[in-house]
Parts: sequence; C-alpha cells; structure tokens
Amino acid sequence: MVDIIIGGESGKLHAVYHKSAVVGAPLAVVLSGNPRQKYHMNDRVSYAMFRAFMDIGFSVVRFNYRGVNDSEGAIGTTTENMLDIATVIDWIQNHNEDSTQIWLAGHQLGAWYVLQAMMRRPEISGFALVSPDSSVSDFAFLSPRPNRGLLIQGANESEDARVFATHLTQVLKKQAQIDLETIRVKNADAAYSQPADLRQMYNDLKAYVGREKEEDKLL
Repeated sequence: MVDIIIGGESGKLHAVYHKSAVVGAPLAVVLSGNPRQKYHMNDRVSYAMFRAFMDIGFSVVRFNYRGVNDSEGAIGTTTENMLDIATVIDWIQNHNEDSTQIWLAGHQLGAWYVLQAMMRRPEISGFALVSPDSSVSDFAFLSPRPNRGLLIQGANESEDARVFATHLTQVLKKQAQIDLETIRVKNADAAYSQPADLRQMYNDLKAYVGREKEEDKLL
C-alpha cells in the first residue's frame, strides 16, 4: 500500500491505496466516520475494513475527507464530504479502467455516506455498513435500488443503536429493495475496542465479500 494525493475540490486529499496484482480486480473505497468526532482513515475500524478488501484481492483506497489531518481545506459539510467521496471513486475507477466492479464500505457516519453514494452511483456492486451512526435518521434520499449489502454491528452497542439497526434494515429492504444481511459481533462495542472484536469484524466482512464474489452474486 502507498500514500497518495488526490486532487479534490478544496485542495489535496490524502489517501492510502493498494493496487491488486490481479488484472481487472474489483475495487473498493473505504469511508471513515465523522471527522468532527476524530474519526479518520487510519483509525482502527477504517484500517480493518481496508485490510479486509485488500486481503481478498481488491484494489482499495481509504482517504481523509477535506480538513482532516493532511487533507487540505476545512472540515466539510455532508454535501462537501460527498463531493470528496465522488472524487475518490472517480480516481480509483480512472486508475483501474479494466475493472467493472466497485464496493463501498463505511463506519459510523461513513455508513450513511455509503448509502447516499450508492443511490447516486448505479455502478456500485455491493456495500458494507459497520455500526451506522444511529443519530442520523433521514431516509428521504433512499429510492428503489436493488442491491446486496452487509450490516455489521457490535452486540454490546446501546439498546437504541440495536433497535435503530433493526429499523434501518427494514427500511433498506422495503424502501430501497436491498437484500441486507446483518451480523452482530459478540461482545463488541461500536468502536470494536477489543482486538478480538476488531478481528471478528474483519473476518466477517472478508467472509461476506468473499462469498458474494465466489457465488458471482455481485461481481
């Protein structure tokens, strides 16, 4: 994996990129959580998601939104962060023109960005949501978009978060016509703060993506 700089609307975006040795390998973009809560591309969960895709043979990129660490500009709004996400998706597609499949994975607020990007980008092949931010409850942007995805949640997250995840699953299935699988990681909190919990989240994500790839459901 290498550090790279991607030109964004408000300046340079700092990213880390792994290029698969396999010609035409599928692509993935990893989205970190809310930067105002100190999430960034090198936090534990973002790195674990990145490694899951990398270790299964994807070309994958993770990056810092504008205003975060070495990315230029001020911390952005949702609209501005979505522009950064679109820029990074375009970048990895332009650098892998022989690939026809792309996945998105996001943690916390990044999970919401995954869903918004999927609604705007018909080429998205699959997605993973890791402990979505339960304080966000605007589903207005969802429209029918048949697809498959995975929701991973810690079994020791708050009761409100667990109830919210169940509701989100129902909304995605009904409103967006998405086939969503849900996995709860035993004993894990929303930050996967214990090494064993983080490893289990990594294994669950890797296994799901690998199964979908093997069965050619999404890829």
